[in-house]
Amino acid sequence: MSFLLYTAKEIIFFFYEISIYLLFGFFIAGLLHVLFPDSIIRRHLGHNTFGSVLKSTLFGIPLPLCSCGVVPVTASLKNSGASKGACISFLIATPQVGADSFFVTYSLLGWIFGLFRIVASLITAAVAGIVVNIFSRRDISPSDGFSLNNIPPEMPKDRMKSLLGYIEYDLLGSIANTLVIGIIVAGTIAAIIPDGFFEKYLGHPFISMLVMLAVGIPMYVCAAASTPIAASLIMKGLSPGAALVFLLTGPATNALTISTVIKMLGKRTAAVYLAAIGIISISLGYLLNLAVARYGFYKVILTHQHEMLPEWLKICGAAVLAAMLGWYYLKILILDKIKGAKDMEGKKAVLTVEGMTCMHCVSTVKKVVESIDGTSDVSVDLNSGKVQFNIAKEGDMGRVKAAIISSGYSV
Repeated sequence: MSFLLYTAKEIIFFFYEISIYLLFGFFIAGLLHVLFPDSIIRRHLGHNTFGSVLKSTLFGIPLPLCSCGVVPVTASLKNSGASKGACISFLIATPQVGADSFFVTYSLLGWIFGLFRIVASLITAAVAGIVVNIFSRRDISPSDGFSLNNIPPEMPKDRMKSLLGYIEYDLLGSIANTLVIGIIVAGTIAAIIPDGFFEKYLGHPFISMLVMLAVGIPMYVCAAASTPIAASLIMKGLSPGAALVFLLTGPATNALTISTVIKMLGKRTAAVYLAAIGIISISLGYLLNLAVARYGFYKVILTHQHEMLPEWLKICGAAVLAAMLGWYYLKILILDKIKGAKDMEGKKAVLTVEGMTCMHCVSTVKKVVESIDGTSDVSVDLNSGKVQFNIAKEGDMGRVKAAIISSGYSV
């Protein structure tokens, strides 16, 4: 079998095995979106207490927000008066693991690794938030600018009506690119790297954890997309603890998040945040390696759980996910451009927004601009970053810019 065919086979294997679990995770995440709107999150977490750190961690674990989608929500928490620790814990816990990534982890690495990943995410976020609260000055004064609290909350029936669109564009759209890349990378690793490679060349597991830490901190990857990569690395001899370090740091830290933390919370908080997540993730990785060695979990981690599902269900899941991805790319690459060109004809105002990376960002910016009195007919293009709209008074443009900036983006 040629190299390209073997690589394609491995890529299809990973896609096939995770599809039905990812769809189930999307469904659970969609229900959470209906039951827990952003307004509830901000109401419970907008306080300067250690209790808010714990709440932000518990709220963040199941929420379906990606690494970039969590940024504007965190900015709103800060504007609502939340402590720096609460903001950091929410910023870490939310993208590290969610309903979709847990089921993908279960499908590829088993229930033991899946549960340990959730516990590790909770510990990482809570401890990092507490450490930031201890070592950073608290800024409890709410911002005088715009807050996402100004956006009128959607009624549950309205969110239920838009559930399918939310799953297709906000959820899938927020991870589509990194998911596809992650599956391709996982398949390529499985095809080109020989078995036992990491044991032979990285030596001590602690060295491999440091390598994964260095790779994971600046890398932009969502929790679901990072899981196939971690699974393929474990198959090639990487220790489960090192894989856990990658899964904890990859989704929770990246260049965009770090720059946002510096801008929003200060350099000192950013330094404490990175140091805390690095030390905690390596410590938890070491504990996982000890548990695996002592209790023989390695075979369970390498034994995929997909054998429990009938083949027809996995085939249906792969077909549905492939169709969803195909429709998503068709819409954003072709249909939305055609519609956008028509919608943006005759608009009075144009702004270029930096920092939008997914459909969740598009939805947030659109809601923010629409919430400003005097704006109407808002159109947002993800590829160009342009926001075009009608505005009643030119003097209101400053309010629109301030609202977008306060939501975590740059104009």
